[in-house]
Amino acid sequence: MTPRKESSNLRLSNHQFSSTTSVKETPTALSMMVESMASMMARAKQDLEIADQRARADIQTIDQRAKKDLASLDQRAKADHERLRQSRRIRKSTTC
Repeated sequence: MTPRKESSNLRLSNHQFSSTTSVKETPTALSMMVESMASMMARAKQDLEIADQRARADIQTIDQRAKKDLASLDQRAKADHERLRQSRRIRKSTTC
C-alpha cells in the first residue's frame, strides 16, 4: 500500500493559516503605509484648522480696519460737505 499524500488544498490551507498568524504578530508594509497616511491626514487636518483660525482672525482684523477707515472717510466727507455749504453761503451773501 502506498502512503497517502496530502492534497494541495490542505497544504495551501495550512500555509495560509501560518501566514495569517504572522501577519497579526508583525505589521506588514501595507499596514504601516496605511498608518502613515492616516497620520499625515490627521496632521493635515490640524494644519488646515489652524490656517482656518488664522484666516478668520485676519479677516476680523481687516474688517475692523475697514470699518475705522470708512468712519474716518465719512467724517472727512461730512466736513468737506459742510465747508462747501459754507463757501456757497458766503458767495451768495457777497454777490447779493
